[in-house]
Amino acid sequence: MFQISRKAIRQCSSALAVVLLLSGTAMAAERTFTFQIPRENAARALNDFAKQAGVRILFPYDLAAAHTAPAISGKYTRDECLAFLLKDTGLEVAEQTETAITLRAVRTAAPVSGNSAETPTEVIVTGTHIRGANPSSPVHTLTRKDIEQSGYSQMGDLVRSLPENFNGGQNPGVAYAGGDLTNQNISNASTVNLRGLGSDATLVLLNGHRLGADAFFQGADISAIPLSAIQRIDVVPDGASALYGADAVAGVMNVVLRRNFKGGEISARAGTSAEGGGDERGFSALTGMSGYNSYLVMDYDYSKQDPVRTGERRALSNMYPITTLLRAQERQSLFLSAGHDFGEVAKLSFDALYSERKSHSTSRLSPTSLLSNGAQFTPSLNAALTLDVSLPRDWHLRASAVGSGSRNSYFIRYPAYNLTAHTIYKNELQSFEVTADGRLLTLPSGDVKTAFGAGYRDETFQQGFSGSSYVRAHRRISYIYGETSIPLVAPSTTRVGLHEFSVDASFRTEQYDDLGTSTNPKIGFRYMPTSDLTLRGTWGRSFKAPSLLQMYSAHYVTLDSAANLGGASNDTVLLSTGGNPSLKPERSRSWTAGFDYAPTTMKNLRISASYFDIDYTDRVVTPVPDWTTSLPDPQYAPFFDMAPSAAAQSAMIASADVFYNDVGSYDPTTVVAILHDQYTNAAAQTAKGIDLSVRDNFAVGQGDLSVFANATWLTLRQQTLITQPVRTLSGNLYYAPKFRARGGLSWQSGGFSATGIVNFLSSETDTGVTPAAEIASWTTVDATVNYALRTSHGALSGVKFALAASNLFDKIPPRTYSPAATLPHFDQTNASILGRYVSFTVTKAW
Repeated sequence: MFQISRKAIRQCSSALAVVLLLSGTAMAAERTFTFQIPRENAARALNDFAKQAGVRILFPYDLAAAHTAPAISGKYTRDECLAFLLKDTGLEVAEQTETAITLRAVRTAAPVSGNSAETPTEVIVTGTHIRGANPSSPVHTLTRKDIEQSGYSQMGDLVRSLPENFNGGQNPGVAYAGGDLTNQNISNASTVNLRGLGSDATLVLLNGHRLGADAFFQGADISAIPLSAIQRIDVVPDGASALYGADAVAGVMNVVLRRNFKGGEISARAGTSAEGGGDERGFSALTGMSGYNSYLVMDYDYSKQDPVRTGERRALSNMYPITTLLRAQERQSLFLSAGHDFGEVAKLSFDALYSERKSHSTSRLSPTSLLSNGAQFTPSLNAALTLDVSLPRDWHLRASAVGSGSRNSYFIRYPAYNLTAHTIYKNELQSFEVTADGRLLTLPSGDVKTAFGAGYRDETFQQGFSGSSYVRAHRRISYIYGETSIPLVAPSTTRVGLHEFSVDASFRTEQYDDLGTSTNPKIGFRYMPTSDLTLRGTWGRSFKAPSLLQMYSAHYVTLDSAANLGGASNDTVLLSTGGNPSLKPERSRSWTAGFDYAPTTMKNLRISASYFDIDYTDRVVTPVPDWTTSLPDPQYAPFFDMAPSAAAQSAMIASADVFYNDVGSYDPTTVVAILHDQYTNAAAQTAKGIDLSVRDNFAVGQGDLSVFANATWLTLRQQTLITQPVRTLSGNLYYAPKFRARGGLSWQSGGFSATGIVNFLSSETDTGVTPAAEIASWTTVDATVNYALRTSHGALSGVKFALAASNLFDKIPPRTYSPAATLPHFDQTNASILGRYVSFTVTKAW
């Protein structure tokens, strides 16, 4: 033990003050810089300006990119150079400090002739609550241009293409997959599954507001969000419970919808697969109007897709041909965004997204197996009302009220018995939150900014089966949070090795009415040795509450044949499954370290790399994922009570909410074991790896060539009990891959652009056979061609055509070797059976 004296504290404080005074350099208002900016579009020119002036700049990219800025060469003050660049762009300075500038659209500016223009009224930065701050966490952003170049028509397909995301969990096509219990397709929803840690371990935000859960496994359904309504998507693959609360263990995805859209846009799409099935028809209409102090945007999106049956795929010849592998689906959504500015004092905005989805499926695994027909109907609604108030001394107050909910109605019919079963899942969320942010104080190195807030959230889950309610659970959460960004060293172009340095810290305390209180901190830093290179790192703790279903669902006890668990056919077992109200919260510790490189000599090159390390403890699992061979398997012995007494059997049956007898008469003398497979805090997981991103753009002939690539290396391990060995999951069948990459080229000249993308999935190991067998790697190619007519007048003005092909060379998924004769012989969680898929889209904008 040791103690620190008051004298030592005073000496350290004095030394810190001296360091701050010596390292912080205030930018004089009349300081000049040497600018070398070529004639180019204003978006690129503004980024060049930011590098050469040593500031951060935020602006409406699409509006700036529609204008050309003049060439600038020579010495100018920052304000002089910026004034030249902004002339005739319709942009103006909204706010600026010594280290950051935020631009907005001029209130009276008219839209660009012949184009629809978007002029955001605010800058939403994912990964921080502080306006204009740069988060220390890695952020992967998909822009509107990235979305159009992808060739995808559905939000789920776009997210499933990201290397840092695992396609297992609750997702379409995951119909007969093994591995984790959550690898199921209940409602045909699409969910985000960063790092393969589960669909419920990634928090999904819509315009910065929490999106409600869906169906059984409590992951947010992103398929309800139409791509035509999206402005950009931010992915923060870093634990963020200190900022956004529970569920952000693996990270956060924030979907930012389009606002202040001026004009109109209609689009029609048709697509088909080379082998048949999956035909798609779609239509969307986007319109918006904006005045001096108000705006209104509406988007309607409709799509219908036919099923893909096993008989339509040569790779599934072992399966009965009428079984549905990809369900038929019909989806429509309506998005509305409106806002009004009350002068410079306050802004009121309202966003609402309604969606409904219908899907159908047929299942019959063999000529002798039971035929079933399934139908699902899922309406959902998400709405948010937000009030922003400007306060004195550059402070802002934001208050928001959010309502979100979905209902999954699932019908399954067995024609042989003329029997129909009906299951309903309901998820609802209401919340209210108030946040204040602004400048706390000013150091010689810059402004210390902070944000703090408080809120309340109410969550409800219901599950009903054929009219009987099995689960009705409710949870209340109240919380407070705070965040601070401290610039320790101001930007300087003359100080070698110490261009800029800042730290940030945040915390969040949440109180659950059923789980108690949890406080989670996070700290980070951004260090720029030069203006070209940023080094960053974070450390934090995250928290995830067990789902309401995991805690409060009914307790089931089933009498089953021991043969179904690998035992003797004349013996029986009791299976205990269902909810566990004694569950503890899941917790994690995570840290990241990485860099962003943007050299001045190569103005469009961006290289980013991050190492991530997530240590996930008290993981809620069903400890025996595969019953078929569990009884003789020694690794599952801790979950079996062998040779239970008649009294122990009676007590187990008496504790059940529902008892099923699947063997006929109950004879206690034939029961050889009780399996305890209720939800339990049994697992620890670690996820470690590297994310890499490269992007560049340069002139080629009369056009521009873009090069981009993203890759993720992942090692995912799990230990079910401390007495059991650690097991590697990544790279095994039905788990996240060890390596995944996506990269390509895009060339644009005038109204023509062409994009080619290569997707690579590393080899896997099939652990369902002995000895384990290697599953080959999988490489596919996507291609998209866009052409916009250059006519500026008449009916053809604003018309654009797009031809897209996914899996251009029709590569079938690598074959697996697990012995199930009537199931798909490919990994549905990592590969798609759709094959080559070609679509054509025509768009008219005005």
